[in-house]
Amino acid sequence: MPTVSATDSPSRKPVISGLLALLILMLVGAYLIQVYLDKERQRDLDNWAIRLGLVAETRVNTIENWLTGHAADLGELANNASLQLYLWQLRRRDEQSPASEPAQLSYLRNLVLASARRYGLMPDTAQPEIPANLPQRYAGGLALVDARRRPVVSTAGMPEIGAAFQAAINAALESGKTQFSTLVTDAHDRVLLGIAVPVPRVIGVQEGAAYSGVVFGVLSAEQSLYPLLQAGVPVTPSEVSLLIARRDQQAVYLSPTGAGGVPTHKTLPMDRDRLAAAAALRQPGRFGEFRNYQGHEVLATSRKFRSTPWVLLQEVDARQALLESDRHRHFLLTTFSLLLFFFAAILVAAWRHGSSVRARHDADDLRGKTLALQKQTELLHAVTDNADAYVILMDAEQRVLFANARLADKLHATRAELEGNSLTGLLGPANIEPLAESLSDMHTDSATRRCAVRMVIDGEPRSLQCSLVPVDRVGERFNAILLVLQDITELEDAQRKHAALMRRLVDTLMHVVDLHDPNSANHSAHTAEVANAIGRELKLSPADSRTLDLAASLANLGKIFVPREVLVKTEALSDAEQALVQRHVQYGTEMLADLDFEGPVVDTIAQKHEHLDGSGYPQGLTDGEILLSARILAVSNAFVALISPRAYRDAIGVHQALEQLLSDSGKLYDRHVVAALFHVVENCKEEFDWLQE
Repeated sequence: MPTVSATDSPSRKPVISGLLALLILMLVGAYLIQVYLDKERQRDLDNWAIRLGLVAETRVNTIENWLTGHAADLGELANNASLQLYLWQLRRRDEQSPASEPAQLSYLRNLVLASARRYGLMPDTAQPEIPANLPQRYAGGLALVDARRRPVVSTAGMPEIGAAFQAAINAALESGKTQFSTLVTDAHDRVLLGIAVPVPRVIGVQEGAAYSGVVFGVLSAEQSLYPLLQAGVPVTPSEVSLLIARRDQQAVYLSPTGAGGVPTHKTLPMDRDRLAAAAALRQPGRFGEFRNYQGHEVLATSRKFRSTPWVLLQEVDARQALLESDRHRHFLLTTFSLLLFFFAAILVAAWRHGSSVRARHDADDLRGKTLALQKQTELLHAVTDNADAYVILMDAEQRVLFANARLADKLHATRAELEGNSLTGLLGPANIEPLAESLSDMHTDSATRRCAVRMVIDGEPRSLQCSLVPVDRVGERFNAILLVLQDITELEDAQRKHAALMRRLVDTLMHVVDLHDPNSANHSAHTAEVANAIGRELKLSPADSRTLDLAASLANLGKIFVPREVLVKTEALSDAEQALVQRHVQYGTEMLADLDFEGPVVDTIAQKHEHLDGSGYPQGLTDGEILLSARILAVSNAFVALISPRAYRDAIGVHQALEQLLSDSGKLYDRHVVAALFHVVENCKEEFDWLQE
């Protein structure tokens, strides 16, 4: 029976320990890579949640305004004193009177017809007549119904008042509030919406029920509601906005879908796994990854309507939305994995080499050092040849000592052909000219220099990040220079695209504010123009100018949380209303607090209503505590507000506004900023078309 020597088992222990340590290192590295990639993906999902939420909020507000606008029109008709009186007289009229049409009915018919034309509820008389003596039903109309639910008068072709419309009429009479019917289809598969507004009784004359009838209007969803779902600039071509509602345990699609079919007829069960519509109806406002009605993966969010039981579902194709993000993560995964395996391979090689050296230290000392030097040389070439940069090592006379394989391949030459050439001969005089001053300064001091230059490499203009690093000694050569050129062309393109996307998002937010406060439409855009002009006059740095432009564009974002009736109020605001308006600054800064701006954008917005004497709000800051960008924004905002009409006053003249700002300078506003505004208005007025108007 063979025996195992006592030295075999201990000799294997270092090997086993090393393998276990390497395995743990690989597992920890893989875990950290996955954690980082998960955070990158979650960041991209958070960005999409913000984008889709903004679009959904905008479209919900647009539809809410459309609904309330039509309800207000019908409410104006319902509150007509003549309509209320004649409707009461018709009810009292004795049924035994002559069969001739009473004058009250004729008046009500004319009033209803005139109102239908005014509100756009008249039928389309241009459509062809049906070649038969049959009644026609149109996609819109206006009717007056009495308290006994009987039609009094209506427009020609008024759609039939079915169960859904009748339910809205009954609810309006019982509650005394405007009621919106469910979306229904008629015999021609046209989607209709009914609006019922109760008619108050004649006070002091009419007894009994509080309401004597209902003004009932019917609107075509295809003609007026569905187009609002495509309003604004789409975030991506795959963006879809859908109206949905819950019916028992079914999710009903109230608007057209890409799969075709009649709206309101397409339904899916609420218990369907990961259905976007079902999740939106259960938890309006939730964002996540779901499946749409066709089973495709989508990113979706939702918003609930205030006036109706509808929910707006905002979807975007997940594969298309996350395409660039997935590519980036795959690139990072590949890169990090290769680095991890490369590091592990180096550890294994180092361990094996160390073991070998220890075993043959006395006999192979010289060969071991030679192998180590060769490995270091190969590693240097592996790093430089595979680095995503052009690497050049040159002596003090700018003679090339080394060039990596990436540069040699780009210039269609071998490294041996490049070595020994001058830097000018290698890259060309035009490409060296931007580096001439930095190369000259390298002889006076040994500091590392970095710059961004434009060069033509292999006939193609490229943007390069240049690093000049002094090297004291290379072999027997002294004062060498290492030149590293990093191609950043694609990075600059990505930055420009990011800046353009940020600008579109800012413009979308400005549009949301304009929709919410019509009396201040374009106020943010005009304020940004004036602020930028003052910034140029005061010669702000590019970074401060970008901060000022973003702050001026987003300064009034918090007004979307101030009730619209307060913003458009024509009388003087109460103390509570004034305090509510002033809180728009806090609302805006809270919305923007988590965004990573390059400069103090949020602080500038927070200080736009601060005054030099401490009388401003919200913090009562004084002169030395207020940012220059906030002082510019304060003057620009005040100037545009003075020359623009508001709900409670008319606009004042440009010179009168300037005089008022001048009188308040030193106390409320910075004198230098006001002086710069004077110069801009006097010398650069032609830049602002709206100011000339």
